[in-house]
Amino acid sequence: MAEKELGRRINSELHEIYLGYVKAFLIEPKDKKELILVDTGLPGKGKDTIISYINSINHSIEDVKYIILTHAHMDHFGNAYDIQKLSGAHVGISEAGMKYVDGEAGLLYPVAHDFKNRMMVDFIKIMGRFSRPKYIKPDMVLKEGDFPESMGVNARILETPGHTADSISIFLKDSKTIIVGDLLFGGNGLKAPPFYEDYIALLNSVKKIKDANPDLVCVSHGKNYPISELKV
Repeated sequence: MAEKELGRRINSELHEIYLGYVKAFLIEPKDKKELILVDTGLPGKGKDTIISYINSINHSIEDVKYIILTHAHMDHFGNAYDIQKLSGAHVGISEAGMKYVDGEAGLLYPVAHDFKNRMMVDFIKIMGRFSRPKYIKPDMVLKEGDFPESMGVNARILETPGHTADSISIFLKDSKTIIVGDLLFGGNGLKAPPFYEDYIALLNSVKKIKDANPDLVCVSHGKNYPISELKV
């Protein structure tokens, strides 16, 4: 039986890591050994894969200097606590997401708009009772703007609410690649997600992504596509 693929290099500065139905992304700055991990998967169902993939590209978990969370759903911050403890990384999320990942407001669940997806949310809530993520106190508040030069990558945070109020995207300027979390889903093109809190805000955020003029849009669920395959 072929060994399960852990992930792949997308371009010179970005990798994706396969964590079941969700992905994490790993930014590898050109001139620094330090890594930036974007999202961490469901609690207990991604840490070992993330570590194994990092090892496979001749790095170690201690090289993860920053953990960036695109939003506060548990399939994105589920292993942040454990990976931060192993790596000592700084953890960042937008201000609107802080209260969900530090436990102040409890877990943030997706908002569904039809019967099928409401059943999925009910299932996710059951999962949340039996497989709760460990809460974490981020030490970075992510706002619209360029990454600090010290992070070693030419990138910008974009505030892109809609799927959730706290959603952000990361635009890697040199490779013209954008990581959008769950703002878009990848399947026969880039489509609106089945879960969203504010559809008008989502459309405005998609316009912001389009205006950034990326070559490639990287999604947490499904296949990545060029911006020309946008269907929203």
